[in-house]
Amino acid sequence: MMRRRLICSGALFLLCLFTSLSAAPRNSGNISISDKENAVEVNIVRQKEEIPGIQEFRIEVSNNKPQERTLHGKIVIQDGSSQKECTIYLPLPPSANAVDTIRCQVADSAVYWQFEVIKVYDFILEN
Repeated sequence: MMRRRLICSGALFLLCLFTSLSAAPRNSGNISISDKENAVEVNIVRQKEEIPGIQEFRIEVSNNKPQERTLHGKIVIQDGSSQKECTIYLPLPPSANAVDTIRCQVADSAVYWQFEVIKVYDFILEN
């Protein structure tokens, strides 16, 4: 009876562990976001790491409004024990696409990443 409880408890533990690991945000390839409130569509592709410690992301943003704007966003990269953020400011031409490559400094074991739109300004921010 005791052995059966241990086996059931072990199986339940493994099921919970597997479920939590499979639900983790493992964005190894790309992210597509349709932000209807800000009228932008964002596609980000994580590029192959060619330089150790530097991760490149190709970002393409569609501006669905007929005016110049600026996307302010961030990429958050996590390695399990720490995280780094890369801030993005991308000028958007009226009713067109903008494409850029973003380079982020990362730890060697960076696994998870996500993107967040912080704000879309109704003007072009100058660098």
